[in-house]
Amino acid sequence: MEVAGSNPAPPTIFMFMVFVKGELPYFTFTNLSQFSFLKHAIVTREGGYSHGPYASLNLSYTVGDLAENVNKNLEKVKSFFKAKKLVWTHQAHGKRVLVITNKKLTSYIGFDALITNQPNIALLVKLADCQGILLCDPKKKVIAAIHCGWRGSVANVIGETIKVMQKEFKSDPKDIWAGVSPSLGPCCAEFRDYKTLLPSAFWQYKIKNNHFDWWAISCRQLQETGIPKHQIELAQICTVCDKRFFSYRRDGKRTGRFGAVIMLKGEEGDSGDS
Repeated sequence: MEVAGSNPAPPTIFMFMVFVKGELPYFTFTNLSQFSFLKHAIVTREGGYSHGPYASLNLSYTVGDLAENVNKNLEKVKSFFKAKKLVWTHQAHGKRVLVITNKKLTSYIGFDALITNQPNIALLVKLADCQGILLCDPKKKVIAAIHCGWRGSVANVIGETIKVMQKEFKSDPKDIWAGVSPSLGPCCAEFRDYKTLLPSAFWQYKIKNNHFDWWAISCRQLQETGIPKHQIELAQICTVCDKRFFSYRRDGKRTGRFGAVIMLKGEEGDSGDS
């Protein structure tokens, strides 16, 4: 194992993610790793079956990669988690939240956050500069995976997800722990038309040359829901700079998607079908 972290730290929270080398390289959050009933990972672009600009662990069917390779990549992640189901959504850069039960479907359309309290169901969000935000309420045994790009930040998909956790599972934000994945860093997040694209409340997060600190924005939105600052971990790894990750800003449309995954472990013999 090696400790990973890169780029200047924004004035928020910083812990070191752990990078695990192997057939399927992945990162884990220090704060989420304390929970024995939980399994999570930020899988990189390495260790898969795809070729060319999608090499090699591309998890998306919609970017031009061969479906047979994506199938094998998704199955590899599912097997790594020993999951009964690996569930994802065709993300829409909005704030719709879906609660996953024991339905047979594994893919959905138009949602940007997934929540479940069911064991052995791995929640996946697909990324290429957007943030994958993983949440865990250890008291209610509820987890969530959020896809959050700049449009999702403007829509406050983070706040909407916490609201659904509160409504459906009686979660208290003070009990929730959060990890924000490698994503577009302030070093590369240039928004020249920010006065048109972004609400004025976001302008305080502009740093030099029209670059924005989206890590700090997400940290603030998490805290505004009531999550304590010390329970939030930021990867602070820029996906444009770090070539272990797919990046839309760096590579354009012909690139893949890596993933942020979280799952509640079941008891031995528990299929999650109860």
